[in-house]
Formats: sequence, structure tokens, C-alpha cells
Amino acid sequence: MVTRKKPIKRSAEKAAIDKDEEEPTQPKVPKELIVIAQEVKIVRALACNDLTKRNRQMRKLRKFFELRANTTFSFTEDDFMRIWKGLYYNMWMSDKPLVQEELAEQLAQLVDSFGGNTDCSLLYFSAFMRTMCQEWFGIDQWRMDKFLMLVRRMLRYILRLLKAKKWSSELIDSFNTSMLQSVLAEQPKSRGLTMHYLDIFFEELAKAANGEITAGQVNLFLRPFVNYVGTQRDAKLVAQCRTRVLYHLLYQSELGRDYSEKYNAWKTMGFPTASIDDIEKHDSGFDEEDDEGNTEEEPQRATSLDPRAGNVDVHMPELPLNADCVLDELQTLLRTNEFNSKRRKGLRKLIQIFETFKNGEFPLGVRTMPKVEGTTLSELVEQKVADIEEMEDEVFGTGRKLKKLNKSKRKRLLQSINFEEVDEHNYDDIIGKALPPELQKKVKRNAKVRSSINNAWVVEEVKEDAEEGKEDKVKPAKEPKEAKQSKPKAKKVKKVEQPQAQPKPEPETKPASKKAADPPKSAANGWETALEAGEQELFLPSRKQQLKQINSTLQKSTTPQPAQCLPQQASTPQRGSAKRVQIQVKRNSSYPKSDYYRQLKLSPGLPYDADRLPGKSALKPHVMPGPINPNYKGTKLPFNDTL
Repeated sequence: MVTRKKPIKRSAEKAAIDKDEEEPTQPKVPKELIVIAQEVKIVRALACNDLTKRNRQMRKLRKFFELRANTTFSFTEDDFMRIWKGLYYNMWMSDKPLVQEELAEQLAQLVDSFGGNTDCSLLYFSAFMRTMCQEWFGIDQWRMDKFLMLVRRMLRYILRLLKAKKWSSELIDSFNTSMLQSVLAEQPKSRGLTMHYLDIFFEELAKAANGEITAGQVNLFLRPFVNYVGTQRDAKLVAQCRTRVLYHLLYQSELGRDYSEKYNAWKTMGFPTASIDDIEKHDSGFDEEDDEGNTEEEPQRATSLDPRAGNVDVHMPELPLNADCVLDELQTLLRTNEFNSKRRKGLRKLIQIFETFKNGEFPLGVRTMPKVEGTTLSELVEQKVADIEEMEDEVFGTGRKLKKLNKSKRKRLLQSINFEEVDEHNYDDIIGKALPPELQKKVKRNAKVRSSINNAWVVEEVKEDAEEGKEDKVKPAKEPKEAKQSKPKAKKVKKVEQPQAQPKPEPETKPASKKAADPPKSAANGWETALEAGEQELFLPSRKQQLKQINSTLQKSTTPQPAQCLPQQASTPQRGSAKRVQIQVKRNSSYPKSDYYRQLKLSPGLPYDADRLPGKSALKPHVMPGPINPNYKGTKLPFNDTL
């Protein structure tokens, strides 16, 4: 059985005494901590892995902002920094382009969720820019695009809010001050974010203003950028600010648009004149009012603030620019600050550009194009290409062309030359006729090859004083017939190689014969002429004979000697030259696809046939033939009989 305890009855006085004793033990929690705990709870829900919880918290966040902005306990920038920590990771975990675009639009629309409290809206945007500056280096390349889109959307909505307040100078000053502390700081934490901000600011300002802004209000936005050009130390950021802010305002003006139209027409015509001022825009005589009926029938093209892949136009009205205000800011910078010569030179150039723009002339862009008289542009290009090719031929010569010849062409070239008729004097003519036509002119220019060919024969001078006593003992005679027959072959090799690097054999003494007494015969090649006093003739064997000599010496040195303990075994000498494998490491190359395709064309058969039976088994034959052996050709036995 289960027994229950009876409830203890307490009197009202005793209960009141117990309540008074418990109250002092619980301390009071300050309201600030309660609000911070509530914000932390919101941040955890925004950065949650669950998509449903994140979307639910995004719907609640707008109501939270409206209620909190109307209370006495208003927002601070630290509160928005904590909230933006969760919003940042909410954007981080969003996937797919359309989902990311929708989330960026929701985060940007929260600028207007403070019930008309512009201070909270500016703090919200300032906390966003500070968060992006801190977290910029943690964004990878796959998430960079969506955060760049988020920066553009946030800037667009804060500019719309300033437009709703009729471009109040106080709000513009507070906006510029917050930007100078984050993205336009003198030492920026993230260069990429600053460059993106400089790139999109005046584009989004033109979209948000839609023509409802004055030149003085534009100059209020432009003032921090002019100071940024003078005070920033980073050269890349200065160049970005100069081109994407100051030059952008000049190009989007009326003078800039006229110049762009004229330059595009000048470029389309192929730069027919030397100056762009020679081109004038003429009126075609077409009146739009006369053709009102046709214009009504044509549908108007849709305009959007964000161009996509579709047929969508982006309309950006002109921003009015007052050059006097910019000149005053630049001159004030030069007077009040001490810049180096390079920075002062850049500021003076900007002053000159805006003074030219003030006088009604567009100061940027290409104005003149050099035009060569007598020759067209295509002829000039062909002449330059020919000059470059001629210079390359003079520098590299024929060596580069000869290296491109394959083995068969080189062999054909050597076979076509009769080396018996080749001499020092007629070499150029014979070689020039043997070479292909495209190489005939280039061989003459290659001095290196000519010098190597002319110096192919080695002539050593012998001193008469030192050799006087030896002339009587050893007299040079003509070489035997075998040497004569091998000479042309040696010449053939020596015309390609440098003989100085080859080993020189000792001079051979020629035996006396009956032909020595015969008178010398005059020949064109000079082989049968007698040697003059003090000359000595050397025979240089061909490369093939040298390789045979080297192989024979290596064979003798590598033949195993008979062991002393086994006298009955005699070493049999090997006849002929042993085959050796030469590994040319310098000639290693990859196997290109072109050779593979060429081999496929040469061999029409299939490289692999799945139905083809193997010609010979890769397995070794078994000692005992049986059904397990794949080469066994006996009768097949049932499964039970093989056991």
C-alpha cells in the first residue's frame, strides 16, 4: 500500500512570518542587466542553426525595435553592436541568392522600424559599419558577394531616410562623423570594405535622391571625401577615392556625358581625326513631338535599382556639382596642412582639373590620337611585326630553326651533301643549296654556326727549332688506304661537332710506300696534296668509331677475371661491341596527346577489344594438369566428381 503524508496546516500569521523571512534573501536585479539578458537571448536565436527559429526571431525583431525606441530606456550603440553580432551570423548562414537578397532587404528595412527616431536609425547603421569593419577579414570568398550586397542595401535605406528628413544638415553631419570613425578612418581596419564604400556611395545617393537634391547638399556629402584624399596615407585608397568619387562626379555631369558620347562616336569611326574637337554633333532634324503616336505604342522598359541578368535598366539621375566648394576645400587643405611634395602635387593637379571644369571645359579623358601620315594602322602593325621577327632572327639565328628539324630531316640533309667536295671556301654555297628555302637566308646570318664549321679542322703549328732533329728519324708519309676510306666519314661528323672537345690521338707515323715517291697530284679537296714544311696531319676518327673504342675499353675492363680457386674454368672473350643503354636525362619530356592521336590514326585496329581472347595466359602452368589449371584442355567433369 502507498501511504501519503498529510498536508501540514499553517496559520496565516505563520505564513506571513515565513514570507517576510524569504524576501530579504533575494537581491533585486538591475534593469540594465535584464535588458542585456534579453538582447543576448535575441542574439542566440538569430545565430541559431535552426532556420525556423531564425525566421521567427526576425519577425519579432521589428516589434522589439518599435517598442524599445518609444520607451525611456533607449538604445545605445553597444546594444546595436550586440544585436548585429547575431544579425551578422544570420546573414552568414543564409544560403541561395534569392534568400540572401530577401534577408538583406529585411535587414535594411529595419532602419525604418524605430518609429521615426532618426538617432536610433543612425546608431543602427553605424553599428553595422563597425561590425563589418571588424568581421571583414573573416569573410571568405564564397560569402563575400552577399555581404557586399548587404552593404549596398543598408546604405540605400539610410540615404532614403535622410531624404525623408529633407537632407537635414545636422543629420548629414552626424552621418559623416560616424563614417569617419568606421569606414573612412585614417587607418582603416578593412581596405576592401572602404574601397567598396567609395565605389557605391554616390551611385546610391543618385538613386535615393532621384533628382531631389541641391548642389549644396551634395557638397555636404562630398566634404569628408575631399578631406580623405588629403589626409589618407594609403596610396591605393587615395587613388580609389579620386577616381570613383571626384572623377565620377565629373563624368556624370552634363559635360562628362557629352564627352563620353563624342568619344564613343570617335572610337567607333576608327579615330579618323587627330583631335576629338574636330568632331561635332549635328541635329538629325527628328522631332519627338511629331511622332507622339509611335511613342505611346512602345511599352516602357522597366527600371530597377539593382540590375540583374534580365532586360532591366538602371536609372541614375545627375547629381548637381558645385566646383567652387570643392576648390575651397582643396585650397584650405593646402593652407592648413603640411604635406610632402608628392601629396601637394596631387592636390594641385585636382585644383587644376576642377578649375578647368568650372570654366566649362571637360578636363579628363583622351583628347588627341597620334596619326601617322602616309601609312594606315594595319600597315603600321604589320611593319612592327616584321621588325620584331627580323630582330629575333638576328638574335637567335638558324640554331632555333635547326633544332625544330626532326631526325629524318637532319639525316636527309646530311645525305644530300657530298662531303668530298666540301671545303673551307665553298662550304657556304654547298650548305646553302642543301638547306630548305626558308633556312637558306637564316644560315648566313648565324655567325656562330659559320665559325664552328670553319674551325672544324685543327691545324697545329710545329716549331722548326724543336723538330729539326726529329725530321730525319720520323718522316710523315701518306696514310694507308683504310684511313683514306674512313676520312670522308670523319669529315661528315666533324662538320656538325666541335673537334676541340674530342680527345686528340697521338700522331701516327705513316709507313713508307711506293706511292710516296710519286709526284703529288693536284686535287680540289686538298687531300692528295703534299704537306709543307712544319705541318703535321692528324686523323680524327668519326664519332661512331670513338664510341666503338670506348665500348671496347669498357668491355675489357668489365670482363670478369677467372677465379684462382677454379683453374679449370676459362674465361671466354666476348666478340663484338656490347650493347649499352644510354639514359639521356636531359631529353625527358612528357607524352603529349598529339602523339597519342597520331598513333591511333596509324593503327586502325581497336586499341582494346573486350571480346578478344588472350593469346597466352599470364598464369604459370601448374605442375599437375587438372581442372583448376586454366590451360587444362581435358574433358570437363561434374562438380561432384572434382571433389
